[in-house]
Amino acid sequence: MSNSSLKVMVIEDNSVYRQAIASSLNKNSEFTCIAEAASSDEAFLIFDKKQIQPEIILLDLEMPGIHGLDAIQRLLELSPKSRIIILTQSDREAHILQAITHGASGYLLKTATRNEILESIKNVQSGGATIDPKLAHITLNLIRRIQTNTPKDSDHQKLTSRELEVLQMLSDGLVKKEIADRLELSPHGVDKRMRRIYNKLQVKNVAAAVATALRKGWI
Repeated sequence: MSNSSLKVMVIEDNSVYRQAIASSLNKNSEFTCIAEAASSDEAFLIFDKKQIQPEIILLDLEMPGIHGLDAIQRLLELSPKSRIIILTQSDREAHILQAITHGASGYLLKTATRNEILESIKNVQSGGATIDPKLAHITLNLIRRIQTNTPKDSDHQKLTSRELEVLQMLSDGLVKKEIADRLELSPHGVDKRMRRIYNKLQVKNVAAAVATALRKGWI
């Protein structure tokens, strides 16, 4: 391992894909894969047992156990100097926004090429940020919505505890049927609450509502 190579950790439950990424890193003298984990929980154990400080963490989202989004802040606590790049199949607006809000420095889809992943690692390590080009339009739309749909802080007081609960579930990527099942409501009841949330926050869709709530720290 070269002292000057970028130290990378890969957290990914698909062993074939994880090993392919690790192999690509190790074949390039600019990078070294210093650790692999099949889940967030396994990654936490590795940090507990070994004195590693990866400069970059490539993190999947949909994994057994703790979801990648819920692991970001814990990983940054365990390795404060690390920068996290999400590497996932999910192109959900809520996932992109939540990942960035929680502290990720990049968001790539698994359709990214080997070279795109390696270039993104270098870009993030040098202090930049990276978003998969296929997601650029989503990111721009999110920024526009945040800028044009910013409510007053007092709007938080207008939301009921149940409406905040619905917002939290929406930010986690749950669909209406899943929310209805968890809250023991009908899909129509969830629809009514979502319409009230949109009206109170003066937004038009789920992404804008979640963006507003996350930016304000309500969820």
